[in-house]
Amino acid sequence: MSLRILVIRRDNIGDLVCTTPLLAALRARHPDAHIAALVNSYNAGVLEGNPDVDAIHSYTKLKHRGEGESWWSVLVHRYRMIAALRRAGFDYVLLGKSTFDRHGLALARQVRPRHIVGIPPDAGQRAAGITDPVAPASFAQGHEVEAIMKLGAPLGVDTAPGPARVFASPARVAEWRGRFPALAQPGAKPWIALHISARHPRRLWAVERFIELARALARDGAGIVLAWAPGGSDDPRHPGDDERAAQIATGVGPGVPLIPAKTTTLADLIAVLSLSRGFIGADGGAMHIAAGLGLPVVALFEDLPDKKRHWHPWHVPHEIVSSGPDDVAGVTVGQVAQAWARVSSRPK
Repeated sequence: MSLRILVIRRDNIGDLVCTTPLLAALRARHPDAHIAALVNSYNAGVLEGNPDVDAIHSYTKLKHRGEGESWWSVLVHRYRMIAALRRAGFDYVLLGKSTFDRHGLALARQVRPRHIVGIPPDAGQRAAGITDPVAPASFAQGHEVEAIMKLGAPLGVDTAPGPARVFASPARVAEWRGRFPALAQPGAKPWIALHISARHPRRLWAVERFIELARALARDGAGIVLAWAPGGSDDPRHPGDDERAAQIATGVGPGVPLIPAKTTTLADLIAVLSLSRGFIGADGGAMHIAAGLGLPVVALFEDLPDKKRHWHPWHVPHEIVSSGPDDVAGVTVGQVAQAWARVSSRPK
């Protein structure tokens, strides 16, 4: 009987993207294994179409439940999913997090595998249920991808991590090409994705600077794919940037080729970014998706060296621009435009 492996990664989009090199390494080391992922409804789209994963099991966190979806129905679905995973008889469950994952461990114990691999809560200690503890990697010394790869050691994974990998749905790509034919014209101008949203307010760049940057890129012959988190800023579950996007789309003026790509699903965002030639935006899930698609990236970060080292775009040409430790407000258009000129000229 082939080995059965379950990787739990239940947090944000970028975190799951950074786990894909581990999934690829597990597949290379155990090509005949059944490899599954336990994720949440918010980040599950990251793994759609990934050939390293045989099954994706997702559940909805209570804070993410949709309108008309009761907390009871969410919990019932989760219970049934865990029961099915328990019956599947997994040999290994990996807690895919670079620190101790208390909630992931609770899920893993309910699955009842033969082995649970994870980071213990304290050095030299073993949390109840973690059968194969892995020493944590220093946050300041390496990338999240490198820290996550350590979890493969109990299963014989000892190679350096490869690139992160995200796969666009061919059907969604075709749909967006049909909606905006300019994206698919051979020999056409390079279309650069400007992603204007960020989970934390301190990473939001001013609308006026995005407008000025779009004009500068257009003068150099590029087109702009404007991308953002959809919805209103007053949405308590997922605040969006519809208003900021509208200000930028109208503010750039008629001389700038701009495609406003309102993506209502993660699959749509991945498809749109896959049709772009590069990515400019703040540190966050969209930035890691762009890296997973192999795009050159210019990323706006707070000026925190450890954070830049641990979360920079993995395995792609990139530059990080920053101004101060507290926010990105002081980053200038000139900084970003010059960084893009350098990054876009490098070979992949």
